[in-house]
Amino acid sequence: MSVAAAESLTEFLRERVGDHLRSVVHYTADDWQVVYLRDDVADRYADGEIERAVDDVRLEGFGKPHQESLYDHGELNCTVKCFENAVEMHFAHDANTGTAVALDAEVFAVHNTFIGRCRELVAD
Repeated sequence: MSVAAAESLTEFLRERVGDHLRSVVHYTADDWQVVYLRDDVADRYADGEIERAVDDVRLEGFGKPHQESLYDHGELNCTVKCFENAVEMHFAHDANTGTAVALDAEVFAVHNTFIGRCRELVAD
């Protein structure tokens, strides 16, 4: 996945979810780039915190080959983390490159009520 692909993804998400898009970050083994960062989200992060988050998704991407070897499911395309206020999606291209996306949690529930309903059931 290239920066251009991450920019295309950003355009798609802006059209699809509008202001509920929080961030899009593309990374390689040596570098990273914020493709999109909503102003109010940027205000919540001090210097270095975004870089630490990028380091975290890099570690997750590094584990992609291992995850693929554990399960007979084919290629790992995306991981999704559902937090109270946001949903993080990580598209690891390979062990060294990928794109991380954050959305407001409420929009994810609107677009995918299946996970929302499952969360309700496991919370009971």
